[in-house]
Amino acid sequence: MAHVLPFRALRYPSQLSQEMARLTAPPYDVITEKERLRLESLHPHNVVRLILPGQAGRAQDGSFYSGAASLLSQWQESGDLARDSEPAFYPYRQTFRGPEGELSSRLGFLGALELPGKADSEKAILPHEKTLEGPRQDRTRLILACRANLSPIFLLHPDSTKTVGATLEEVTRIPPLFGFADPSGVTHELWKVDDSVTTLRLENALRADWTLIADGHHRYESALAVREALPGEAGAGYVLAFFCSLQDRGFRIFPIHRLLRGGDDSLTHGIPRALRERHRVESLMPDSGPEEILQRLRQAGERTFALVTPEDPPLLVRLAADGNPAQDPLEEFDTVLLQKEVLSRMLGLSGPDIASGAVGYTSDAAEAIRQVRSAEARAAFLLNPLKVEAVVRAAQRGLRLPQKSTYFYPKVYTGLVIRPF
Repeated sequence: MAHVLPFRALRYPSQLSQEMARLTAPPYDVITEKERLRLESLHPHNVVRLILPGQAGRAQDGSFYSGAASLLSQWQESGDLARDSEPAFYPYRQTFRGPEGELSSRLGFLGALELPGKADSEKAILPHEKTLEGPRQDRTRLILACRANLSPIFLLHPDSTKTVGATLEEVTRIPPLFGFADPSGVTHELWKVDDSVTTLRLENALRADWTLIADGHHRYESALAVREALPGEAGAGYVLAFFCSLQDRGFRIFPIHRLLRGGDDSLTHGIPRALRERHRVESLMPDSGPEEILQRLRQAGERTFALVTPEDPPLLVRLAADGNPAQDPLEEFDTVLLQKEVLSRMLGLSGPDIASGAVGYTSDAAEAIRQVRSAEARAAFLLNPLKVEAVVRAAQRGLRLPQKSTYFYPKVYTGLVIRPF
């Protein structure tokens, strides 16, 4: 059901292969302003200059988007980006250390995913998170201006015939086009496969499978909007995607912790007392660090979160079940329970409140605690990671989790390939 094709990538040329660590960047939505400035300083042609809107873009005057398109054209004219002569798939391996220090790797490939028609969308491509209008509009305007997918979405597929995994292992026995390590210690390697026999094998293997959007929901929905805006443009019917088999298991799902920024002060100060009245609460040692808190969370299992406030010791909170069968199948997810029971019921935060900034997000527990201690956030809710099997089940039923429910690691880097159309 998933139709993927090889494509002629726009890439940094081979003479820049030793510079890829200075030319590439993480996905736009995990780059802070400080990190953006650092990436820009690495190289005048770092891809961050194309993917991140500055203040002009945020002001909605359009100057950033046309500026990004102009820069993209300039880099092609100067030879700093060059188009491959033949359509290809691009195998991509990431090697990294897991939470316990174990060495892991994830092997997938980059290709052009055909956007499904409305009748097929629920079967072929499964989203699992809700999205926000602002980021959708931002990415749509960028794609329309550049006529290119600058960043891939990240898809998981079952590899039901096991053909994809076997083929990728075979074609990556030769040296890669390039390899580099990013600041977090993840090694990135890219290959190119353009012989028709191999590309057709991969193409046919994916046709039998559904795909789950692991990362890039806004980019995917923006691609759909671009297709609607450009009905006569064949290239707008596809989106750049990274495909990874669920059988690979060389990926991790990290939790995305919640930071309370809005809400009434009186309610905020009363969170620990209110939680004790309804749920099982255990006080941890006042000096408990992020690793200890996360370890206790893992031991406690599902329906549990940790609360960090400025005044009290960290709390381990086990959400009590009401004894009735869950009316909403999403209630098996801690992110849903936290939003329903605490953020909405106890603190009175509505969906629009949360979307407009009353709640912040970070995958770094130490950063969450730091923001509470420095009064940048009123409280932090630390969570366990969700299980990928549960995420797949929810997506197959057409259900959507709250935004920022999953953080698939490692992130698929931007700048390895660009798909112009």
